[in-house]
Amino acid sequence: MLVKICGLTLEEDARFAARCGADFLGIVLAQTSPRRATEKQARAILALKLKQPIYLVFGYDDADYIRHTFAALAQTGTRLQIMADHPQIGDLLKLAPTELIMPSISAAQKIVATELVKWEEHPLILFDSHRGNQAGGTGKTFDHNNIAGIKRQYLLAGGLNPDNVAAVITQVNPPGVDTASGVEASPGIKDHSKVRLFLESCGRRPK
Repeated sequence: MLVKICGLTLEEDARFAARCGADFLGIVLAQTSPRRATEKQARAILALKLKQPIYLVFGYDDADYIRHTFAALAQTGTRLQIMADHPQIGDLLKLAPTELIMPSISAAQKIVATELVKWEEHPLILFDSHRGNQAGGTGKTFDHNNIAGIKRQYLLAGGLNPDNVAAVITQVNPPGVDTASGVEASPGIKDHSKVRLFLESCGRRPK
């Protein structure tokens, strides 16, 4: 079970999530997100050189903003999470090697396996609840039947928290899960007890 803790803005929160056993960390840089990190905050987290891969997460931002921000922050191995249906997705996929890019796909409607063929070279994709021009991080769930039968590696996001993640894992058996708002004290600030409980519910034994 892979676990990503997203929406990090503070170094101490990133260290704690890493120490508790998260597999991936995420820094949201989407301009409309309430948990958007500043470039200074993002650099500070990246400078920690944690062993976990870190995703820089964007929404339906202007392509130039995404290009410039990712170029300014990315280090060797820094990963990119981008909206799969961004109007300029073709150009944005050139920002990093394919293996370092995770497309975020709306599962608000039924997902057909053949729709995912275009992403087969990406080791990991994310299913979230976003609709239209609204990116993730809303804390809303989607009908998990919409991803039934998907066999490839993916992370399931959307409304996951310490109270419901164990049930979702039992029902859906996803390869991995992703949370941001579900483990917060306030937007961008993590509640360490929630982070710990979330990871425990995913089968981890936090230190």
